Amino acid sequence: MLWITGLSGAGKSTVAGLLRDRLVARGGLPVVLDGDRLRETLPVRFGHREADRRRLARYYGGLAGELAHQGHLVICATVSLFHEAHAWNRRNLPGYFEVWLRVPIEDLRRREGRAALYGAADTRDVVGIGTRAEFPLAADLVVDNCGGTTAGQTADTILRHWADRA
Repeated sequence: MLWITGLSGAGKSTVAGLLRDRLVARGGLPVVLDGDRLRETLPVRFGHREADRRRLARYYGGLAGELAHQGHLVICATVSLFHEAHAWNRRNLPGYFEVWLRVPIEDLRRREGRAALYGAADTRDVVGIGTRAEFPLAADLVVDNCGGTTAGQTADTILRHWADRA
């Protein structure tokens, strides 16, 4: 179980897709749970206020656990920056490996498609700006996914550390 977390725009979805591709090339069949895509598929619309985000984090953890308990390799890419969620995951998800993609806010503001989010007039519900992010206290791996680091390099780093642990 690979749980990739970080602020919006940190590269979680891109890295999760690359990890999936690399694992498929090795003969695996991972399941990717992407927070943004899951939000779109749920029959109930959740907002971005803390209570909604906490409910979604619990849902993502439960869904990931159900799939993992059935033998699937799950890659979950979600903000879910709550210590309570990380602790629950660690206690309940088999083979839980937490990856924090760390990117400074200044870098996120420059990323394609994120300037509007991080530069919006109302940032009250933007995690890391208007809403406090509870960054992982005990991530299994922290990757500075910025500067000259490519998404491919980040995926390779995650696979290397995850394989070393197994």
